[in-house]
Amino acid sequence: MANISKLIIVFCLLVGLLPSLKAQDTPFKAYADTHKDRKFCFYPSTLRMINIAKNPDYNELVNGIEKLLVYTLDSAAKTGQSYKGLITAYKKIGFEEYVTMAGGKTNFILYGKENKNENQYVGVIKSEDAMYAFYLRGRIGWQKIPALMQSFKTDDMINIFDLNKQKSGKRPQNK
Repeated sequence: MANISKLIIVFCLLVGLLPSLKAQDTPFKAYADTHKDRKFCFYPSTLRMINIAKNPDYNELVNGIEKLLVYTLDSAAKTGQSYKGLITAYKKIGFEEYVTMAGGKTNFILYGKENKNENQYVGVIKSEDAMYAFYLRGRIGWQKIPALMQSFKTDDMINIFDLNKQKSGKRPQNK
């Protein structure tokens, strides 16, 4: 479970930092705002802040990210398949399928649109206990992510998804 959480955190952070046009993040915001439990917005500086181990490879990776929006989605989004409408909207404006993984405990969809001026990505991550939608604008070295994931230890990063879930002021426990 800890490895899945790390993967989700790193991927969402990386994907959310890619550049986008206002018109192209509109379908994402329209969908996510109607289904969100929580919303997070990250820029390179905030992404570096959660890297409490000060991993230089991670910091280099997030430098090309302009903006990352991450929404934790509500139970209606988790039980239904309404997110497929979001993906269809992005296909219509020229986004291409990059990754679709289904099966096991985690499903993942990533669509993107790249050109010499800016790169944009939108996706959905669904695990057995949570669902996230993200929008990323910027440049990222995708080939560096697997090696980076292998180098992380349990407490190298702050798990932003556990913030405000804790009771009585105790720090969330990693499992």
